[in-house]
Amino acid sequence: MFNSVRKSNSLMNNPSRRRQGIITIMFFIAGVWGLFMGLIVFTKPNFILTALGMVNISLGIFMGFRILRKDRQELNRRK
Repeated sequence: MFNSVRKSNSLMNNPSRRRQGIITIMFFIAGVWGLFMGLIVFTKPNFILTALGMVNISLGIFMGFRILRKDRQELNRRK
């Protein structure tokens, strides 16, 4: 009955570098869009959109840091 809930092995592994880069770019674009909409487009500044924009930019920075660390770990494994 609950067989559809099983997680496949591919979902449990770390994403590839390309997929992680795409996710990072999506976070940055969503963050910039949120800041733009929250601060500039609306006549009164919208705190929620601005705050969520900052959260998305923070997640983009974190994902970018993971990409940089992943590259460094791959270099260390080859030695």
